[in-house]
Amino acid sequence: MTSQIIQLQASDFDEAMCFLNEVFGEHAPHDFANLLPSIYQPTDEHMRCNYAVRSENGQLAAVVGVFPIHWRVGDVTLKVAGVGGVAVHPDSRGKGYMRFLMNHAVAEMRRTGYDLSYLGGRRQRYAYFGYEVAGTTYSLSFLKDNARHAFADQDDVLSLEPVIDDADTIATLKALHDAQPLHCIRPIETFYNYLCSWHSRPALARNHNGKIVGYITPNRDNLVLNELVAENPEAASQIVRAWVNQVTERVKVLLQTPASPVLRRLNEFAETLRIESSGNWQIFNWATVVDALIKAQHAANPLPHGSVVLHIKDSASTILLTVDADGARCQATDRKPDMALDSLTTTRLLFGPGPTSTVTALPESASILASWCPLPLGFSNQDHI
Repeated sequence: MTSQIIQLQASDFDEAMCFLNEVFGEHAPHDFANLLPSIYQPTDEHMRCNYAVRSENGQLAAVVGVFPIHWRVGDVTLKVAGVGGVAVHPDSRGKGYMRFLMNHAVAEMRRTGYDLSYLGGRRQRYAYFGYEVAGTTYSLSFLKDNARHAFADQDDVLSLEPVIDDADTIATLKALHDAQPLHCIRPIETFYNYLCSWHSRPALARNHNGKIVGYITPNRDNLVLNELVAENPEAASQIVRAWVNQVTERVKVLLQTPASPVLRRLNEFAETLRIESSGNWQIFNWATVVDALIKAQHAANPLPHGSVVLHIKDSASTILLTVDADGARCQATDRKPDMALDSLTTTRLLFGPGPTSTVTALPESASILASWCPLPLGFSNQDHI
């Protein structure tokens, strides 16, 4: 492979959008500019996130996008490389372009100090580049009957209305969003674009005094709420109730969070609760990522005391996880490990989505992991690439 890897520029925007729409539109029409307005904009800053290779005739042959996401976990901001728009033109397939670009992208992530990386896609395809399916998404389904029985036919206490890109409204919604213990940092000037990503049609909820108490980002058919943000658990439950009463008689709500009061309140009347993976993940900075997430887990639901040393063989990292009277933490160590695993297995062990017993048998010295894991790896679908 002798092709040169380039980073696209603002002048390439129209060509790149046509290229992505063509490649991904083989089975259904696509419009990337409107699908993900938060990351696809005709500026050098946005477009240089796309690595590309051109064919001999100068046309785009392959593209891989690597977009920075800043994920706030408690008091720590983790730098996430979101990978998306992985595309090879039909005429250029079988020439190794995808592998060429992905290897380059992962090397650049490591070189530029990303803590971890996320992408969506087939498990084995991206395992070649160090990614593993992991993380947790809680999927709760609701029927109109669930709300009718749970609220005993009381009148709805909230009204729903479309979100308008108004400065005061967006500032209020952003404040609700940023109050979450785990959330991705979204600039105020592009916050509305995030709400509209993935063809969502955002709606806000007002109480009887007219106060905004939360918002949702329904998908195009109104059957999935990709993001639900509310000022408290009761407001979250009333938003779901209003949705199935006023808009559609069934809906699925997706939450990416440690087990929380909002999750527990919704689970009181949901028809079903399923735990699914949140995507494909690769950890670069093990101590930093695990430290942030075990702290978040402990803050949401206090963990039993203990300690475990894990050695991640193919990353040459050894980490010490501890929970004691001083709290939860993770740090690099040179202590003898209780377990030594490869990075893909360690990712599934620590981050699920299943319990540790579905990954490997734990030695007695590491048995406390069964009480700590899975750690809460996952963020809102509206931040997905």
